[in-house]
Order: sequence, then C-alpha cells, then structure tokens
Amino acid sequence: MKARLAIAVVVLGGAAIAGLAARGVAADLATPRDLHEREYVGSGECRRCHPVHHESWSRTFHRTMTQDARAPGAVLGAFDGRSIEYGGITSRMERDGARFVITSERDGGAIERVEIDRTVGSHRYQQYLARDGDAWWRLPIAWDVAEQRFFHMNAAFLTADPEGLEEGEIALEDHRRHVTRWNDNCVFCHNVAPDPGLDPITRRFTTEVAELGIGCEACHGPGSEHVARNRDPLRRYVLHGSDEPDPTIVSPARLDPARRADLCGRCHGQRITDDVDAFLAHGDPFVPGDDLALYSSPLWHDTVLSEGTLAEREGVFAARFWGDGTPRLTAYEYQGLLQSRCASEGALTCTACHGMHEGDPRGQLRAFEGDTMCAGACHAELADRSAARQHAGHADVRCVDCHMPRIVYGVRDVHRSHRIDVPRPIENADAGRTDACTLCHLERGDALLTMGIGGDPVQRAVIAAAAGRDESAAPRATRLGALLATMRDDPYPAIRHLAWRSVRALVPFDASAFTATDPRDARIAAIARIEAQIGEPIEPPFPERLAALRALARDVAIEIGE
Repeated sequence: MKARLAIAVVVLGGAAIAGLAARGVAADLATPRDLHEREYVGSGECRRCHPVHHESWSRTFHRTMTQDARAPGAVLGAFDGRSIEYGGITSRMERDGARFVITSERDGGAIERVEIDRTVGSHRYQQYLARDGDAWWRLPIAWDVAEQRFFHMNAAFLTADPEGLEEGEIALEDHRRHVTRWNDNCVFCHNVAPDPGLDPITRRFTTEVAELGIGCEACHGPGSEHVARNRDPLRRYVLHGSDEPDPTIVSPARLDPARRADLCGRCHGQRITDDVDAFLAHGDPFVPGDDLALYSSPLWHDTVLSEGTLAEREGVFAARFWGDGTPRLTAYEYQGLLQSRCASEGALTCTACHGMHEGDPRGQLRAFEGDTMCAGACHAELADRSAARQHAGHADVRCVDCHMPRIVYGVRDVHRSHRIDVPRPIENADAGRTDACTLCHLERGDALLTMGIGGDPVQRAVIAAAAGRDESAAPRATRLGALLATMRDDPYPAIRHLAWRSVRALVPFDASAFTATDPRDARIAAIARIEAQIGEPIEPPFPERLAALRALARDVAIEIGE
C-alpha cells in the first residue's frame, strides 16, 4: 500500500513538474524576441533537425550564390587552358595545381595573372573574384553555364563597344570596365549577414559574412537561440502541439504579405539608404520580419541622390525604368510588385508564386493546376483553362504572357516584368514601353525594326529576345533578316548576343560561329558562315531604312551597368 502511494506521489509530482515546465515553455513561446541580438549558426546546423528543408534548399541556386573556389565543384568554368581574345587582350584560363588562374596578355606580354578565390553565381553565368589584400574584385571574364564558354563581362551589361575595338586594341580601363569591388557591392545580397567592415579613417575593409551564399538564416533570421532552446525535447513537444510560432526564429509563411515581400525585396529590389556610411561600416541591420523601410528605400525612376549638384543628383536612375516608372532591369522585382494592384489592393506577395523549398530551381515556381499559374489562386473565375483561354482570346497564351510580359533586361537575358498590369498598347507606347501584344505581334507597327533597330538599348534587347520565340507572329524570314542585321551592326555586344541566341532558336547552326564581342569584320565573316548553314529564306531590311533607324538609335544611346 505504501509502495503504491509512493509511486502515485512520484507520478503526480512528475506530472506537476511537467505541467509547470510546459507552462514555462508556453510562456517562453509568448515572449517576443529581438533577433538583432542573436548570433548566426550557419545552414549546416539547421540540417540536424530539418533535413528535408535543408535538402530542398541545397538544390537551389541560392546555396551556390557565393562559394570558396577551393570547395569541391564550386568552379564551373573549364579552366583547361582555353582562352578568349577581346580588343587585343587574350585571357587564358588554366589550372595551376589546385588553383584556378586567369592570365591576361597583350602582344605576348603579361598584363596580370590572378588566382580565383571565390565564385559568384551558378545558374546563368558564373563570375570570379580575386583577392587583393583586404578586398575581393570581380574579374572581367565569366563563364556562361548554358553555352559552356567564357565571355567578357562587357557583353553582360547594356554598354556600347569601347573605342579601339575595330582597330583591335582597346584601352586597359575598358577591359576592366566592369571590374567591381565585392566588399561594398555584391556582398550585400549574395551572402548571409554581410558586414563590409569599412573603417571610415583608414578606408580599409575587414569584411565578414555569417555564411557565403544565401543560406537558411537569410530568410529565417539568426538561429543561435533557436538552436539552443530547441535542444530541450519538452520545448519541441509543446511546439509540435501548438499553433503559436516559435519566437526564436522567423517563419516567412507566418509573416504578413508586406513583410514577406520585404524579405525578398531586400535583395530583389535595388535600394538606397540615407546612412551609407553606417551600412559600409557595420552592414545592413535588416533581419527577416523587419519593415524594410526602417533602413532603406526602393530606388525609383525619380529618386534623387543626397549629394552633388542638382544636375548630378536628379535623373540618375531614370534609364532603369520605362517612361511610366515600370522597372526594366532585373533586381527591381520588388518595385514591380509594389506597383501592382494585386499587392497594393490585394494581398499578393512573392511567395504566392515562388516557393523557396519547391519547384524547379531555375524559377522556384510553385506547382499550379494547368498552366494558369498564380491567377487561379486569386481569380477563381479563370482557374479553368478554357475560361482563361476565352478571357485571353488566344489558345496558347498564359496569364503571365499578357500581365507579366518579358520586358526586363538582366543577366544576359530578358525576363518577365513583376509589375502585374493590364496591357494598354497606346499608353505603353507613350511611355516607350514594349507592350505584351507587340512581343508576339512584332509585325504590328513595324516594331521589329522601329524598336528592334531604332529603339534605345533596352527596347532593342527586348525585341531581339522576342524575335526568337515560337509565339512570334512575324514571318521567320523577316525576323532572321532583322536579327542578323542586329548581330552585325548593333553597337552593344549584349544586344548582339541576344540576337545570336534568337537566331539559334529559330534555326540550328554551329553555336561557336559567332562571338558578340568580336570586331565588326569578324562578325560579318561569322554571319556569312551562319547564313550558309541556315538554308532558308532571309529577308534583310532595306539598307536605307537601316541607316535611318541606326541614326535614331544613336540619339537615344544610354549606358546601363549594375
């Protein structure tokens, strides 16, 4: 009897203690945290408890955004002794034992020999960083992942050929035109918890990141307390049966739509801050769940800089937007979303379409019934494919083709606008913005030539990409003629490259036959070889018309880097 009583006392006592502990855990879960005071632990720590999510993240290009070049498989480029020549400078990529090296020479004399220390990117192209003391510098040579060949970074941005290209000798500063310091540029979006560590007196860097690449804590916040607290099995048990979030970590799915958009907008929306010196000295204070506006503001077409003369401060960013303020470069997706009625008057946010742990890594798009993508979730009346077809008036048109047209240039391609809008051809034309209808109907208003040859660089890039798509209604022969003319004479190598890709999409030919950064004579010879391989009618534009349109293009020449 006494034994049974003792057991009962122990059981009841244990239950009471467990109950008190559970109440303590519940109270802890109800206590808000300031994650700014927590430390980062790295994605490897997350794997122990979240192996499925860790594995799905590992497949993404976020993980491989920035890597140590010495890590197995980090360097994608073929450093096997191959070389490229640009403006009289030959760059040779090779291995030196375990090191990856780029040697640049002119007239047989070495200009520089640098070792690759880090890589940036692994999806469309991979850039390379060399270290020089306290700074890392992006090099002028990159690797195109799809084309499996090296290219010069002057063909990645919307900038014209440098002087001396036709004569075979460009200035060294033009070879290095897009060499950029990593510490106070790329570091902010391509890593976890970036801190440039710029000393305001010495102007030296002690740059640190919590993790190279875009790891778990970039979206979930610093995890030190989360890891420490959840070593307690009772806490994990209470959490499992609770609807309350764990305050020691951020779950983006539990954030309101605006804060979720801020989380993505930190990197997918170019920003400006009033306190640049603080950012460079101590890093961006934003952590997931914060209001992004507390620290920075999105760049807009009418954003005015705080320093310099009025002429130097105004209109600096206008070329990055269409005339109506719609972004036309990548890394402005956040601005496009903010301009969309779906977000401002509804509750649309980035994760309505994109899932960080699902979908093809190339776009991380969520799975949708049929081909209506996001529209079916918000516009139930169009969820049925036949209803969507009737709404569009075309059999093969998707929602995004009309409402998110491909009018945005970046990373050697043309992408969908993230300003979800209704096609308005007349208003779009007034803003100089290529409308969704024209992208398929290039014959409409003679856009293939007026915008593709005589437009500004972004217009020409958009049309060059559109001309190679299957949905284009313009005759193939007409498109081929305009594209080959662009490959021959457009002054921007990035646009010539897009035209080359579109010709390849229309007809097969030897892909190595053309290099967009070659001088005009070499391009003409390559085009002649391509034409011989095409074997079908080509309708080139009239020379007089081309000359007039080229003159118009010169009048609207602009330079757009990063």
